[in-house]
Amino acid sequence: MSRFARRFDRYREIVPDFEAFCEAHERPAPVHLRVNPRKAAPAWVVDRLARAGVRVRPEPWYPHLLRVEAAPEGFAFGATLVHALGFVYIQSASSAASALALGARPGHRVLDLCAAPGSKTTLLVQEMDDRGLVVANEPNRRRIKSLVTNLERMGAASALVTAYAGQNFPKRVRFDRILVDAPCSGEGTWRGPRAKPRRITPEFRSGLVRQQTGLLERAWDLLEPGGVLVYSTCTYAPEENEAVVADLVERTGAEVLPVPVDVPARPGLTAWQERTFPPSLARTARLFPHRLDSEGFFVARLAKP
Repeated sequence: MSRFARRFDRYREIVPDFEAFCEAHERPAPVHLRVNPRKAAPAWVVDRLARAGVRVRPEPWYPHLLRVEAAPEGFAFGATLVHALGFVYIQSASSAASALALGARPGHRVLDLCAAPGSKTTLLVQEMDDRGLVVANEPNRRRIKSLVTNLERMGAASALVTAYAGQNFPKRVRFDRILVDAPCSGEGTWRGPRAKPRRITPEFRSGLVRQQTGLLERAWDLLEPGGVLVYSTCTYAPEENEAVVADLVERTGAEVLPVPVDVPARPGLTAWQERTFPPSLARTARLFPHRLDSEGFFVARLAKP
């Protein structure tokens, strides 16, 4: 049994084609580059990369996202001029999909509650054509430096950075869209021979769930009636995913909306171990690396009545 089969054995019954799922984790995730359309056109970026020996192809579900098909050995995308000037952002496909699910549009007031290093924040600004307001909140002051650097590099003029603990974000302002990309056990990022899966104890997972629940509840309080909230993680654990969302749905009557991004995804769970979740949890999305060749993700889209 492979190391990933051992680590993920608890998910054997809920992951389709479990062997292929584990094999996908043995391979590194492909590199994806998101083009910043306010600075460059995808065709121009493709041409510039081709001159350096890099072959890419656009993802059909989001043409601004380029998948790297081939590159010279040791090629450092972060050291390229197109990266330094903010023409591209290195971002996984599943991360981009979770931010796109929010449906941010020009003029919206948007909150990214757990923003660093800015991958999803800069995509939200991009989807809004830099018109409106994006509050990028990051409580870890050491990570704020990378967040601010990326916002400046990508030319995000409509973004405002705050440093509140997400669970205590002030309630003075309400938002049309809120993204909660919550801290999690990170199982979906364990890809390739260099991955170092850590042991997740029940106590550690319980602490994460408390944090995730607090973040989601505060985000719900900050959401305008009629607004939309996306909760996402890069883990497979139902305790951190469907169970956290189900608690909010049962308490508030939140409507679970379909995830409007055309990527290969499996429906969310409606039961796990001894617990049954509301049937609407099937509208959430589970992204697996053997279906969408990227990091594993969970995405839930919620509407406030």
